[in-house]
Amino acid sequence: MSAQLSLKLPSLSRKFYRFQSASTPGDDRLSKLECGEIWFSDPSSFNDPFDLNPNIKNLFEGRWCSAPGFNTAIRKALSCLLADPDMYQGALFLDPTLVSEFQAWAGDDFQYELAWDTRLLNAIQSRISQFGVVCLTPHWDNRLMWAHYAKNGQGFCVEYEVDWGKQTPNFRYVPVQYASQVPELCISEAMFTPHQFLYRVLATKHADWAYEQEVRLVCLSHKGKNVTVDPKFVRITGLIAGYAMPKPMQAHLIETAGRLGVKASLVEAHLHGNLFVKPLT
Repeated sequence: MSAQLSLKLPSLSRKFYRFQSASTPGDDRLSKLECGEIWFSDPSSFNDPFDLNPNIKNLFEGRWCSAPGFNTAIRKALSCLLADPDMYQGALFLDPTLVSEFQAWAGDDFQYELAWDTRLLNAIQSRISQFGVVCLTPHWDNRLMWAHYAKNGQGFCVEYEVDWGKQTPNFRYVPVQYASQVPELCISEAMFTPHQFLYRVLATKHADWAYEQEVRLVCLSHKGKNVTVDPKFVRITGLIAGYAMPKPMQAHLIETAGRLGVKASLVEAHLHGNLFVKPLT
């Protein structure tokens, strides 16, 4: 079993930070903050090619499940669960399309074909592909984050205040768990434990990324676009300019912070390399 490192959930509101690269012509991320929307990234563009791209297989195969009647029993069990809507109450991973595929697989007239493995896997992957992600961290002073995600300090950092008690069906906060091995998942987990399956998909990364201490804000229906989010759920409380941000961009950040009614800061480094922030005026 792989060792895991977990980020403890705070019980109340807490500050989190999102690092952004410097804006470019036609992609002014600072100005877009004024629209009350948040950009939910497409995980397919992430640095980690395994992020939200889990290794899912049909582990029904093998000696342990080759006994006569095993597949029939499994399909009957799933059919019983699907027949009672309360059984999947709050199972956010399931959408109508995926439920329809499960119902077809569990139906009385089902004829087993190898193609069904692929069909079920494609349906599960299709659901996962709908998710958009905002990558957050509790630490603004992480030098690696400034280097990797804010273009070596030329970009900026958005300070958010989040309320863990106001999660909605379409938006979830998920603390990432880091493991020495990315787990192998089974189709059966999506069928019978979709609540846990969702969080295993959303929040399991290799331990190589543990320095990020990531907490994710996940939208279950949109990716690669700006999405309006209730400010009671998450709101901007500050903008931090990177230590190498050009002066014109600093001025733009100050103006944007003023229109948002939040503080503007500049991150700088001590001689010994420790980062600190000071008001940016």
